[in-house]
Amino acid sequence: MKIEILGDGCHKCKALKTKVEQAVNELGIQAEVNSVMDLERIADFHALSLPQIVIDGQMTHLENMSINRIKELLNSLTDPDQA
Repeated sequence: MKIEILGDGCHKCKALKTKVEQAVNELGIQAEVNSVMDLERIADFHALSLPQIVIDGQMTHLENMSINRIKELLNSLTDPDQA
């Protein structure tokens, strides 16, 4: 799984990356987590606000980006019974 954090490097972007990394570790899943600060790459996703989470090329639209919400999202993508 490839997870990208779209943002400009602000404290919210860094905090979101930390939450995603914590969620990945707590779930014990294999994922590559990277920050994307390239404006052209961000524009490719038509992101209206930052930060945003992109998982395997698909932008998510989480309003509440708590660790629990991120874990729920990751679980739904890795567990076929929850899809």
